[in-house]
Amino acid sequence: MPYLTIPSGRIFYADFPPKDSPARATLIFHHGLGSTHAFYRSITPALTSPPHNFRCITYDTISSGLSDLPSQPQSIQGLAQDAIEVLDALGVREKAIFVGHSMGGVVASEVAVAKGDRIKGSVMLGPPLPSPTVKTTFEGRVKVVEEGGMETMADVIPTGATGSKSTPLQHAFIRTLLLSQRPEGYCSMCKVMGGASPPDYAAIKMPTLMVAGEEDKSAPLAGCEEIFQKTGGEKSMEVVKGLGHWFCIEDPGSITGLIGAFVEKVIQTH
Repeated sequence: MPYLTIPSGRIFYADFPPKDSPARATLIFHHGLGSTHAFYRSITPALTSPPHNFRCITYDTISSGLSDLPSQPQSIQGLAQDAIEVLDALGVREKAIFVGHSMGGVVASEVAVAKGDRIKGSVMLGPPLPSPTVKTTFEGRVKVVEEGGMETMADVIPTGATGSKSTPLQHAFIRTLLLSQRPEGYCSMCKVMGGASPPDYAAIKMPTLMVAGEEDKSAPLAGCEEIFQKTGGEKSMEVVKGLGHWFCIEDPGSITGLIGAFVEKVIQTH
């Protein structure tokens, strides 16, 4: 299996080349809490195919999926640096587009603020707004998982965090992603989200796409709208009807279309 070794540990990754060379843009994808690189497998085939022909890099964050458990406490800033380390390890020298879902959307903002020399566009898919309420929620999750394991999350999240149009097959996929997590790794990521401070959204200067789910309970529309209003630079926001929190599983067609159109615009104007 493909692994990279970066300062934080060993990372499992998948690097999808464009169907027709050369790559017109490179996209790096950061999944959310309780997920893995597989979250994006529903959208990478279309993004790597004509007319887009993008290179798409996905990976399991440290703590998640097939990657190492952390050797020290994690943070949003550390996850942002890990993304750059992945680009370096794969020899990506051109500026990439960063796509982040859920907690990865918070990382996307941090990358946009701190890593503008390596990233030329940012996509936030359902990012939660760091707040005292979010901190309390994730502290509660840590306690529940430490006591009962990952099945405690797998029993409620697949149906509780999806929209009204979601299907039993989608619920089963989400359950599998959750059960693939090691409890200590999941708890480490919960502590990252619980301890996160809002990024300096106003300092973002690059093009940004915000995508929100109309029925997202994990990253409610009001929080996404607040983040969007605070975000600087050239920006756009799309709300997908009937969508809960598991974007690429619930509605891959809409998400592919929005990301593809955004990257095409960045290519043409920047």
